Amino acid sequence: MKKTISLLLLLLGFAFPQQITMKRPPKSLDKYYPPQSQKMEFLSNMFAMSTAFHGITLNINEGRWEKALDWARQLKKSYEESARMVPEWKDYFKPALADNLVKAVQSKNADSVIKASRELGQTCNKCHSDHQAVVKLYYHFPRYDKITIEDPVELQNLKTKDYMKRMANSMKSLQVFLMQGDVAKAKEHGDNFVERAKQLNTMCTKCHTSKASIESLAGRDYLTALDNLQRVLNAPQVSRETVFKHLSDIGQYCYRCHNVHLIPVLVQDALK
Repeated sequence: MKKTISLLLLLLGFAFPQQITMKRPPKSLDKYYPPQSQKMEFLSNMFAMSTAFHGITLNINEGRWEKALDWARQLKKSYEESARMVPEWKDYFKPALADNLVKAVQSKNADSVIKASRELGQTCNKCHSDHQAVVKLYYHFPRYDKITIEDPVELQNLKTKDYMKRMANSMKSLQVFLMQGDVAKAKEHGDNFVERAKQLNTMCTKCHTSKASIESLAGRDYLTALDNLQRVLNAPQVSRETVFKHLSDIGQYCYRCHNVHLIPVLVQDALK
């Protein structure tokens, strides 16, 4: 019976390929993910199948073959429904193998269940290997296409990408003029950068709705780091080393956010 445990638990894992060729997921999948659907029906089916696999294992190990059969039938139903949801992936699904698993559980033969589970699980792993990463990147991260933010310097609404570019240019202009010894211009662009960076956290509230999440992403510590930079820029004598130290501190917040959000956005844009 231990063989059954180890095999079925293995089937619950995800396949992680060494190399992935990404292409846009089939359009038929769009209707099962936001913004077209908040229920995420396709993902729900994946969880239902994973739970059913575990239900089979759990009950066989306890000698409850009838309960295991109930889960096998639920697995077959979810598997066949998933195949109908995305006809472009029909070659990944082998409904006969799901039927074989039901029959194996009906036979109450552990070796038959292991064999049928392995064969069915291989179809799941093949699809995960080819598509799971890109589906997660494409559908599971919020889009920024329609989010705008008011530029406090030029007083106009900008798309996120345009706003980020102007904020980054302000920061780079500060660095360039400071390194050239043009302190007045460095201060001007430094002030612009601070204003834009402070305004940035108003965009976070479009998706992050709790105060705690905003605080952790761009809260008091973030604003304090920006205040520290502005205080150094407004000093009678501007210390280049201190300015760069504070920019480095601020950059840690940029880095943290980019690690979560930037890569998915780049992939989404590339796959459009």
